[in-house]
Amino acid sequence: MDGLDYGSILSWWKSLKEDSGGKAELRRAHNPEEVVFLPAYHRLYGKCEPDNVNKEALSCIAGLCAHIKENGQREMAKQMAVEISSLRFKKLLAIKDREDLYHAMVRIIRQLKGVVNVVDLAKTVYWWNEKTKKELAYSYYAKANGEKKEDSHE
Repeated sequence: MDGLDYGSILSWWKSLKEDSGGKAELRRAHNPEEVVFLPAYHRLYGKCEPDNVNKEALSCIAGLCAHIKENGQREMAKQMAVEISSLRFKKLLAIKDREDLYHAMVRIIRQLKGVVNVVDLAKTVYWWNEKTKKELAYSYYAKANGEKKEDSHE
């Protein structure tokens, strides 16, 4: 698992509701590098295996989680298929740099009205690579190309 415990991320995110100052600081961070200088990030980092975690990816997760208002139940890709245009989705898949991913995901979280599955977001951002992008594409287009009409009551 590379030092990442998704249950700890979820409990840390829930604790942000009680830490409005820490949450606000994270939301104001302009990039993952600024997130690293905040105490709320270090509370999350402290829950990880420090020698076995991708610190840059974790800082992205921390900053992005501060923008999530409610832990959604659906897979993020399926949710995006309903709410996010295919053009924006293609632009997301083209991102290689983690800082660009951070900015794009902040916009997507806003478009999803802050309702995002915390664990799914963490997995997607932490493991951002070609395999992750392919899995997102399969889920997104399966939903967008058929299930969308059948599932629109979700």
